[in-house]
Amino acid sequence: MTDSAPFELTPAQLASFRTQGWLVLRGVIPPAQLAALQDWTAELEDWAELDGPGLHHFEETATGPRIARSEDFIPYHAGLKAFIAHGDILGWVGQLLGEPAVLYKEKINYKHAGGAGFAPHQDATAYRFVDFHISAMVPLDPATPENGGLYFAPGHARGKLPESRGVILPEVAETLAWEPASVLPGDVVLFGSYAPHKSGTNESAAARRAYYLTYNAASAGDLRDRYYADKKAEFDKSGGSFDGERARISVNDDFLGRPAERPRGLRALPLSRLTGLYAGPRAQAFYDEAITELEHAVRCAALARRDGADDATVAAALLHDVGHLIIGDYFPIEQTLPKDWKHENVGARYLARWFGPEVTEPVRLHVPAKRYLVARDSAYAASLSPSSLRSLGVQGGPMSDAECAAFESLTGFASAVAVRRWDDEGKDPAMVVPPFGDYHAMLEALIRTRS
Repeated sequence: MTDSAPFELTPAQLASFRTQGWLVLRGVIPPAQLAALQDWTAELEDWAELDGPGLHHFEETATGPRIARSEDFIPYHAGLKAFIAHGDILGWVGQLLGEPAVLYKEKINYKHAGGAGFAPHQDATAYRFVDFHISAMVPLDPATPENGGLYFAPGHARGKLPESRGVILPEVAETLAWEPASVLPGDVVLFGSYAPHKSGTNESAAARRAYYLTYNAASAGDLRDRYYADKKAEFDKSGGSFDGERARISVNDDFLGRPAERPRGLRALPLSRLTGLYAGPRAQAFYDEAITELEHAVRCAALARRDGADDATVAAALLHDVGHLIIGDYFPIEQTLPKDWKHENVGARYLARWFGPEVTEPVRLHVPAKRYLVARDSAYAASLSPSSLRSLGVQGGPMSDAECAAFESLTGFASAVAVRRWDDEGKDPAMVVPPFGDYHAMLEALIRTRS
């Protein structure tokens, strides 16, 4: 996060936490850190799929088994360890505790489309060895009631509420005043282990991923290794489900997901990670003066098919601006991005999880291709839209002759130039084109080919 000490929580924030049992800090994690977390989270999913390091749990959904949670991963990942065990969050928790904090446990809940929620509960019933903890929720995706976001209720001051197997008794939960904690990437939610909370099923088409990082006062000792040794021993003894009906991912019986075996070959069917971006609100934001990001994507793909492009190039045309969607998640939809975040590089790195260079290179090069065409084709330069002209200056202006020669030698040069031309042509709001879903089978086939 930062090399300096975390900012001091205000007296009002400290008082709010004491009164409510939870506190939201808005926009405290910068875009660069969020981008790193996105990449690291993809690595964790790959570990889960390939029996890699860490502890991973799965659930059965309408589309088959999906990863539900990863935990116990910081011993194997230096970047996540630095962020979780030594970053600003540790300092904010220490301010709330009134003394230095240490990490108790770490996890990420993925909650893919159709992923189950959690029944009303308090974490104190599951976290042993010390009587109070503070957790930090770090969302990687917007969290809303529709996609299974958190709800909190007053009641933490009452201590442990009546419960059964870690679930607050229904007749007690019904009396609580539940309030949604709708947050965005960049926010952090801090909550005590007696704060009642719950979440619903993800009814959206996109994932709702969030880290949950739990800390205790340093005076109670470093209990992390003891916690995971105890949990693994209990899971080895009890199996992977509660009564064969609910997946066992916690000591509490609060997770409502169905048991599932570890999926095999999941990388052949991971489209929800990608297509969810195009089903989300960011894709409905305006790409330029006339059309949205989603409308632009399908127009470019339709133009590529019209011109007889192969499937990989059609995919590049469809997905060339995916970096806009990824970066845009860090800012309010109505806000103009404050700088050039090199969306072409972000998008190419993201797509490399599924596709080979025949897709990713045209994506990575489609911005330089504009600079190339402006230098080589005066008619092209005269055809640029107002938004493309504005971005050209930010992107470096026309290439020099030496830059053009170097660009022409690159693998993917011809496809990148073609994608660039479709990019500029694909801005007509009157075009009638197939929907994004018509390309799912093509994308799946490209993924299988690479696998």
